Amino acid sequence: MESLRFNGTGSEYFKIWIVNVLLTIITLGLYFPWAKVRNRRYFYANSTLSDRNFEYHATGKQLFIGFLIAMGFFIAYTFLGQLHPSMAGILMLILFVSLPWLIWRSLMFNMRVTSFSNVHFSFVGGLGQAYLNYFVYPFFLIVMVYGMPVVMAFIAPHFIHGNPSMLSENSSALMTVLSIVMFVAWVFAFYLFAVIKKRNTEYTINGSRYGQGVFETSVDSKEFLKINLKSMGFGIIIMLVSIGIFAGFGGSNAFSLLSRPEIFKDGQTPEGMFALIGLSYVIMLFAMMFIISYTMTRQRRYIYENTTLDNQIAFKSTLRARDLSWVMLSNMFLIVLTLGLALPWTKVRMARLILENTLVDTKNSLDDYISQREKEQSSLGEQIGDAFDVDVGIAL
Repeated sequence: MESLRFNGTGSEYFKIWIVNVLLTIITLGLYFPWAKVRNRRYFYANSTLSDRNFEYHATGKQLFIGFLIAMGFFIAYTFLGQLHPSMAGILMLILFVSLPWLIWRSLMFNMRVTSFSNVHFSFVGGLGQAYLNYFVYPFFLIVMVYGMPVVMAFIAPHFIHGNPSMLSENSSALMTVLSIVMFVAWVFAFYLFAVIKKRNTEYTINGSRYGQGVFETSVDSKEFLKINLKSMGFGIIIMLVSIGIFAGFGGSNAFSLLSRPEIFKDGQTPEGMFALIGLSYVIMLFAMMFIISYTMTRQRRYIYENTTLDNQIAFKSTLRARDLSWVMLSNMFLIVLTLGLALPWTKVRMARLILENTLVDTKNSLDDYISQREKEQSSLGEQIGDAFDVDVGIAL
């Protein structure tokens, strides 16, 4: 196994980044597509495997069309929202219905304009499957999580047949029934979330090509469910620990103070209250970063272990939750402390961490494999003209 490398530096990228920022401001945002191309070209060109690098071939002009459409939609949404709220709702519905098509076009475009060692990637997934993965399943998930409580609240009065006197008599039974129904709905939604992750992963990877080479993966929704359950368990444990720490530092007194608003007279805050609130915030921030990192790294490891290219090249992820959470948290503080000027260094740190923990099995001679793909590669001159660039992540 050989890991990918990132050869860029924060100081190099800062020069590109600051010029992009200034030109984007001067042009009132119109330079954004060209800035995005310059950013991607820098990161792709500095991402290497066995001294071979990636390349990004899109142009600002290609991205500009999609950018204008997105800006036009945003302006129309803002204007219609002020003029007639229902029209803004219709626009959001149109966007929701169009989202699978946008994701499908984005995958096709971004794969086509990406190459490694002069061999291009491509995407052959179908549009129908995209609508199933990014519209049908998410729709059911939204209904389970948000729609079910609304429906139950609406039909609850009918259980008492319009007789208010029955509300107190049957309130306990009614609440029990509603609680059971809601619990079952949320359990189903939790499982459906894992199913969506499985289907999206397989759709994206199995539809990807490297030259004529075929990426393949087969993952189980139960594994994603286990990862999510563990993440939720970590969240509960951290929350209980946080409550214990809060109470240990005088949290019980703080709760009693909060229940007595008269002590906040003259705008004064009781001594130590800010310290307790700050401590709680820091603990919850650390917890959130760790839980997110744990979920992402475990999913990433599972997906990579079950992915191959032409059944010859295997992949592996060694990214650890503690490393990712530390970089995420420290990057956030660096950006805040420098008022955003440290952003180039934080992006380089994250790129280096991710790439150096991405391993590729090259024991079957990567040079021979790539040479074969170069010979088999079909018309690489064809390109999709307009870009609808929607980021679709699998697991970092």
